Amino acid sequence: MAYKKSIDAYEFYNRAKVGEKCTQDDWDLMHIPMKAMEIKQRYGLNFKGEFIPTDADMADKLFKAGFDMLLESGIFVTDTQRIVKYTADEIWDSIRNPMPEFQLGTGRDAVTVKKRQVGDKRGPIIQGGPTGAPVSEDVFCALHTSYALEKEVDTIVNGVMATIRGLPPAPGTPAEILAAKTEGRTIKLATAIAGRPGMAI
Repeated sequence: MAYKKSIDAYEFYNRAKVGEKCTQDDWDLMHIPMKAMEIKQRYGLNFKGEFIPTDADMADKLFKAGFDMLLESGIFVTDTQRIVKYTADEIWDSIRNPMPEFQLGTGRDAVTVKKRQVGDKRGPIIQGGPTGAPVSEDVFCALHTSYALEKEVDTIVNGVMATIRGLPPAPGTPAEILAAKTEGRTIKLATAIAGRPGMAI
């Protein structure tokens, strides 16, 4: 089956300019919690203390609930303060036509991410790291090296520097640019120290 996309980045951008207006507070404190509660009641979702439900009926309800959540809520774009909506056909098209596989990283450290099926026996790609959490400058390299040293970890999802040269990397300032560049260089150094220079970050 050929890979195709009915909604690309350009179409998403166009919708983000004209979608329904919404504030961050309304989205976080009203829209999402109320819609989630409504859909939870709609499908009678109750995990009964089970962290990852394995019941097939519950899994089916969770899929339908997630589908409805995206269809009815859309996606909030913080930059434009607007909501991007999708049609049911567009969501189904994305579900039925995912990219079959793609590569992360280079050389011997590269991993291939492939489409998985329900009950797939293949192990998933493991992404390790502080995942966007602030990390002190003095331990930034060592922390990321520790993740890269773990054989089970395939790629790094990095943290962000809490400070740069002892100062906070305030948005829109040269410090923010310096912090971003330093993060990239330091994480590449960390993967090299771990003997995995081609590891994806």
